[in-house]
Amino acid sequence: MAKDGDYAHPYIPHTGPAARKRMLAAVGVGSPAELYDAIPAALKLKRPLDLPPPIASEQALRRHVEGILARNKSCAELLNFRGAGCWQHYVPAICDEIASRGEFLTAYAGWSYSDHGKLQAIFEYQSLIGELVGLEVVSTPTYDWGAAANSAVAMACRLTGRKQILVPASMDRARLSQMHGFTKPFATVVEVAFDRKTGALDRRDLAAKLSADTAAVYLEVPSFLGIADAGAPDIVKRVHGKGALAVVGVDPSTLGVLEAPGNYGADLVVGDLQPLGIHMNGGGGQAGFIASRDEPRFVDEYPSFLISLVQAPDSGAFGFPGSPALGAGHVFFSGLDGKVYAFGL
Repeated sequence: MAKDGDYAHPYIPHTGPAARKRMLAAVGVGSPAELYDAIPAALKLKRPLDLPPPIASEQALRRHVEGILARNKSCAELLNFRGAGCWQHYVPAICDEIASRGEFLTAYAGWSYSDHGKLQAIFEYQSLIGELVGLEVVSTPTYDWGAAANSAVAMACRLTGRKQILVPASMDRARLSQMHGFTKPFATVVEVAFDRKTGALDRRDLAAKLSADTAAVYLEVPSFLGIADAGAPDIVKRVHGKGALAVVGVDPSTLGVLEAPGNYGADLVVGDLQPLGIHMNGGGGQAGFIASRDEPRFVDEYPSFLISLVQAPDSGAFGFPGSPALGAGHVFFSGLDGKVYAFGL
C-alpha cells in the first residue's frame, strides 16, 4: 500500500502528493490524521477497517457496481393501484424531454437579471397548477405533499387566530405524523371518523367536533383509501359556516375528471406533484404545492416565493419584478412569522 501522501486517487482531483501538501499547509496541519484530533481517542478505531482492496480500474468498478444493482428488484416489476406517498405513474416521454433541456441544468440560484428562463418555467408551472385546482395563486414547489399540507393549516391558524385542525382519520399515517410534529407548538390536530363502508368522512362526527376553535378542516379528494367523497362541497359549506377554512388535498392527476376544489369553495388546495411526471428515485421524486385565491390575506401568509408577471407603468411591457423590462423592482415573499419581506433587485 502506498504511504500516506504518496497516493493519487484516479477519480478525485487534487489528491497528488504536492497538492495534498499545499492544502494541509494552508490549514496549518502536518498530516490528514491531525484533522481528526478533536475526536476523543476512545472513539477512534485502533485497527484498519476490514475493507477489500480498492478497484483501480473504472471498467472493473462499473462491473462490480452493476453486479450489486442487478440483485435488486425495480419498481417496474411491481404494480399498485392506490399509492402511498410515492408510487409509479406513467410518465410521458415529453416530460423527460422538457426536464432534461439544457436551460434547466444551471437554473438554480440565479435571479431576475440572469435567470429569466427559470422564472418563466416556474410561472408557467404555477399557471397550469392554478388551472387544474381552480385557483389563481400557486406557491413554488414545497418539499412534498405533507410539507404543503402542514404549511397550509399553519396559514389557516394564523388567518383565523384559532388553534384546532380537523383531519380525516383515514389520512396517510406518515402525513398525519408530519402534521402532528409541525403544528405541535401552536395547534391541536383532531381526527374525524370516516364511514367504514363508503370511506367518506363521517358527517355526524364532523359536526360534533367542528367548533368556534376550529381553524381548518383538512380533507383529501380522493382520500388516502382511494375514495372520491362526492360530499366535499357540502363539507366546505359546513366549514365556512363555522368561520373556519377548508384545506383540500388532491392528487392533481385526478383533476381531469374530478371537480377542481377551487370551484366548490376550497380556501387552500395542496397536493403532490409526483403524479405529474416525476419518476420514483432513491432520495427524491417528491414535491408539493399550495394554492389559494388571489386575495391579500392569503398571499401575505405564503411561506414561499411567488413568481408573478407585472406590467410596467410606462411601456406596457410585462416582466418579472426587478427585471430590466420593468426597471428596478422588488421581490416579495412571506416569512414563517407571517410578515411580508421585500428585497430590492
